[in-house]
Amino acid sequence: MSNARLVGGAWQFRGQARSGLTACGPPQRENVSISPSEGRKGSGAKMHSIDGDSWTRWTHEVRSAEFEGMLKDIPLGWDSTVLELGCGDGFQLSLLRRQFAHVFAIDPAHTPDPAVGCAFAFAETLPFDDRTFDLIVSNCVLEHLADRRLALDESVRVLKPGGFMAHVVPSRFWKVASLLLNPIGYPLRIAEKWRAMRAVLHEGPMSKSIGRRHTPRPTIGQVISRWTCPPVHGTYPGHLSELRSYGRQCWAESFVHPQLVQLSNVPLVCATQFGFLRFRFLSARKWLGRHGLGSSRVFVMQKLNG
Repeated sequence: MSNARLVGGAWQFRGQARSGLTACGPPQRENVSISPSEGRKGSGAKMHSIDGDSWTRWTHEVRSAEFEGMLKDIPLGWDSTVLELGCGDGFQLSLLRRQFAHVFAIDPAHTPDPAVGCAFAFAETLPFDDRTFDLIVSNCVLEHLADRRLALDESVRVLKPGGFMAHVVPSRFWKVASLLLNPIGYPLRIAEKWRAMRAVLHEGPMSKSIGRRHTPRPTIGQVISRWTCPPVHGTYPGHLSELRSYGRQCWAESFVHPQLVQLSNVPLVCATQFGFLRFRFLSARKWLGRHGLGSSRVFVMQKLNG
C-alpha cells in the first residue's frame, strides 16, 4: 500500500516509509504534506558549495546539456506530473520546474533548495500511489541504487500508462577515463575542495546552501588510499563489474520490463569526472559524445497502455 495520496494538489503522507518522509527535515513519524512546485519558473539551486563554485557551475553546465538531450524526444506538455529520482542539490529539479507545472522529487540524503515538492525516500520504495506520474527521470542515480530491479518495478508502478521514463546513466568511456585520470585528477580535486572549504569556513558557519549534511572529512590515509586505489563509483562488487555494467547493451538489458517499451538510447556529452578544461569546447564535447566518447547516455522508455 502506498504511503501517500494526492489531496488538494499536495501529497499527504501517512505513517512512516522506509526512509521516513518530510518536506525539508529529518525522518519523522507524523503525517506530512508536500505541495508540488506549481509553475516555479526561474527557481534554481544555490551554487555555493564545498565542492567549489567553479566545479558546481561546470557540473550544472554538463547537467544542462544532458537535460536537453534527455527531454528532446519526450512529447509532454506543461501540465504534466513529473518525478525526479535522486534530486541532489536540486539543479535538475529547477530545470524540470521550468518545463512542467507539477514536479516532485525524492532523495534519501539531500535537501534541495527550495525543498517544496521533495521528500526523503528511496527509489526502491516510492511513497506514491499507482499510476501517478507522466514522467520519471534520473541523472546518474541508478548506478548508486542497492536494488536496481526493484527500483524499476517501483517506477513502473507509479508511472501512468503511456507515461515516459528517461534515465541518464554513465558510460564505459566515463569509467575508463575516471580510472586513467585519477592519479592527476584526484589530487587536483582535493586541492580545489580544500580551497573551497577554507572559503566557506572563512565566511561563517556552514548552512543548508552547502548542499551536504554531516559530510565527514577524509583522513590523510583515506586520501592516499583513494589516490592510489580509487573506490568503485556505484554499488558494484568491483571495477571490472562496474565497467561491464556501464556498457550500452548491459544498461539496455537492465531496463527490460514487461510493461515498458524502449524508445531510444542516445549518447550525450563528453565530460570527465574531474572537470578538466571546464567551460570549453561544449559543442565539440557534444560531437564527441555522438561519436562514441560520451560520458553518459540517456535511455527513454514508455509504459504500455492497459
